[in-house]
Amino acid sequence: MTSVAETVEEYCTQLRRRQIEGSMPCAKRTAEIMRLLVTNQKHADASSVIDDVRSVGHKLQAAKPVELAIGNIVRRVLHMIREEEQHDELSSSAMSFAVTKQDTQKQSGPSLLSQALRLPSSSARIFPFNRAVSLSNLLDVGIEELEELVEKVGGEAAVAEAFEAESHASTKKKQKSVPQWKNKQHIIEAINELIDELDNIQQSITVQGVEHIHANEVILTFGMSDTTYLFLKEASKKREFQVVVAEGAPKYDGHIMARKLSDAGIQTTLIADCAVFAMMARVNKVLVGAHAVLANGGVVGTVGMHMVALAAKKHSIPFVVLVGLHKLSPLFPHDPDLAFNDFKSPADVVDFDVVAEAFAQQGQHEEASGALGTAPSSNLATVSSLASASSIGASAASTTSASGAAGGVCKEGFMSAGGAASQATALGHPCGSVHVPNPMYDYVPPNLISLFVTDMGGYTPSYVYRLLAEFFDRNDYLLSKQLNMSS
Repeated sequence: MTSVAETVEEYCTQLRRRQIEGSMPCAKRTAEIMRLLVTNQKHADASSVIDDVRSVGHKLQAAKPVELAIGNIVRRVLHMIREEEQHDELSSSAMSFAVTKQDTQKQSGPSLLSQALRLPSSSARIFPFNRAVSLSNLLDVGIEELEELVEKVGGEAAVAEAFEAESHASTKKKQKSVPQWKNKQHIIEAINELIDELDNIQQSITVQGVEHIHANEVILTFGMSDTTYLFLKEASKKREFQVVVAEGAPKYDGHIMARKLSDAGIQTTLIADCAVFAMMARVNKVLVGAHAVLANGGVVGTVGMHMVALAAKKHSIPFVVLVGLHKLSPLFPHDPDLAFNDFKSPADVVDFDVVAEAFAQQGQHEEASGALGTAPSSNLATVSSLASASSIGASAASTTSASGAAGGVCKEGFMSAGGAASQATALGHPCGSVHVPNPMYDYVPPNLISLFVTDMGGYTPSYVYRLLAEFFDRNDYLLSKQLNMSS
């Protein structure tokens, strides 16, 4: 049987190798690992569960920082544990209050003399005629016999109290010897409900299509989004409308979107990204998917989406984002510790055949100039990709620091390899370098967004702070900060 640590390490390896792509697969896998952790590990109380979940969650998020859905699921599980802990504390407080009240009533109860007078068995031993002790015959009892009776009753009460204290201590010791939090089963059930919620998110969003799309409308979308496709497909069962699809360069997955919509019987028009502003005047609504929703109501989406949002704002067209709440993140875009952009291979922008030709021509120029050797191998290696994660705010710095990571274009029209291009220029060849960064995501500020359509209904960007309070705890916003404080 695979241990929890091995499962976590295997998942981290898959994330680093990009074998698991997409927010939904990552969210489901993270929830399953959280359930496995809570089920198999022994925890004495809620604090130990929180520490384990936070530690594993921070490790998973560090394996792929750009996938914010991983941290979102970890924070939701932590919120469940904290709520259960608070409920447990309230129950314990109520129980201790009840016990204290009972003890107070016992302490203010009848005295030993009154107990002695109420014991028929003791009075039977004193009175041979089995008369009950009362105020009328109290003087008939001898002083010595009465003192003996009081001592006897007091001794029995002391023995009973000692026995009760011993049994309570043994029970408490037995509970301490079992390192298992009694409310773990409630957490497991809550995680199961979360997994079921993830399975039904797309359906919960798509059924709202009829409410937001009206007859004979023209809808514009950007690139390929499974949620947007299913949303439009569901609405087309009861509405007649047209869809304009921007192709979404450099991936051009808008071509796939247009084909799918056409196969579903929806009238579809495919346009280039540069034609979005020109087509926006004929559009009634913009529908797009999103990679993440940030704490300020902004959105991380496919690269190029900011351009579409600006065009929609200019023409006063509603910009609607279809997104599940598993993508809701409590992080802000200006957080310097946050990395929510990724750079992929420049091959999507510049074909590798052109880069290879640039290397060959550059080598010929170096030989003609009498240069010794070829370009360093490090420059050759960096041409292949720009796949380093970076925040959106630091993208410019990342591009600058990655000089030589992409090809350059000489004035004669051929490509040159970044770092070697400067050598060619130094040798008198009129060639400069052109960097080819290929970011995956864009940031859309909240002032450009009209509405979020989620699995729990429609919300405006100004309502996001209420959703954060409902799903997350403030102590878990930054997992790394909490780990440093606890250590």
